[in-house]
Amino acid sequence: MTDRPRTLADYPRPNVAVDIAVLTVSDGALNVVIQRDAKGRAALPGRFVRERHTVEQTVREVLKLKLGLSPDHVRPHLLAVFSDPDRDPRGWTISIAHAVAMPSIELSDVVGELAPVAPAGRLVSGEALLYDHAEIIAAATDNLRERYEDQPDPDNLLRPPYTLSELRQLHEAVLGRRLMRDSFNRRVLPLLEPQFDTDGKPATKVGGGRPARLYVKNAPPSATFGWKLPSPRSEQDPGF
Repeated sequence: MTDRPRTLADYPRPNVAVDIAVLTVSDGALNVVIQRDAKGRAALPGRFVRERHTVEQTVREVLKLKLGLSPDHVRPHLLAVFSDPDRDPRGWTISIAHAVAMPSIELSDVVGELAPVAPAGRLVSGEALLYDHAEIIAAATDNLRERYEDQPDPDNLLRPPYTLSELRQLHEAVLGRRLMRDSFNRRVLPLLEPQFDTDGKPATKVGGGRPARLYVKNAPPSATFGWKLPSPRSEQDPGF
């Protein structure tokens, strides 16, 4: 007597979920959108993949149903698969985590709250998140910072036109450290285009000091700074 061939029904099946880390810069700091359950516990917005639904459909459902965002105007990217069998105490669950970075002005009506993120990727408040969502946030912030080490505002968090100081401060908020002003300007200027007013004069913005010139990006998506952005020496700038 031979053993019958095994079928898919003979294998255990994990639950599959989609979790999304929505990142932004607000009040000069990197933030992530968190939501709370009925007990007030913080977590990332997410949703289990329904029967016969694709991951892409589930991503759109999280954006629309959980976050109140238009899935036609938001483009999350696949971050990583989190598959520790013990990551969810409710049962064996695999998370297909996604991340997206958006300007804070586009999150004014988002369902949830903005929580500042520390340089290590944890919440500044020290509050614990459910499951392994702290690891997802850390991975999302690392992924974002890699891009901001390479290019000027690659996720368009800052509305153009902007000054060099505004662009540098954005990068400092994302990277979680101070940057050398002159070195930053030398790296970024070849990738920017100065703006002019209707009279052909340099367009400027008045802040706390003298008027500063305004710029927009003009480089192709493949253009980069060339190497990691420099920070001041630690003894000159001991903290961020």
